[in-house]
Amino acid sequence: MSVLNNKLAALVLLSASTVGFSGQAVAEDYQKLLNMCIACHGVDGSNDFASIPNLKGQNVQYMVVQLKNFKAEKRHDKTMSKVAKLLTEKQMQAMAEYFNTGKEQD
Repeated sequence: MSVLNNKLAALVLLSASTVGFSGQAVAEDYQKLLNMCIACHGVDGSNDFASIPNLKGQNVQYMVVQLKNFKAEKRHDKTMSKVAKLLTEKQMQAMAEYFNTGKEQD
């Protein structure tokens, strides 16, 4: 398991324990959401497409605000607006933290 996946797993288990959910079920949900993000943005947040922003090492708070803006339709993108509507604030935070740690994978 990569360092990034280990960090995400730790975050998921901590989140699950604080709200009383099954760790495995929550981890599976986060992994599905993460896979959706990785499909475009890349495993560590970097990709080869000029039209898709690199998220590797991006500021966590900035990413959360942008996801909230997509969800609230204050920022528009055909794909991201749909994706953001699927995310809770906790999930936005977890995804932002995951991609922020991409800076450690140079």
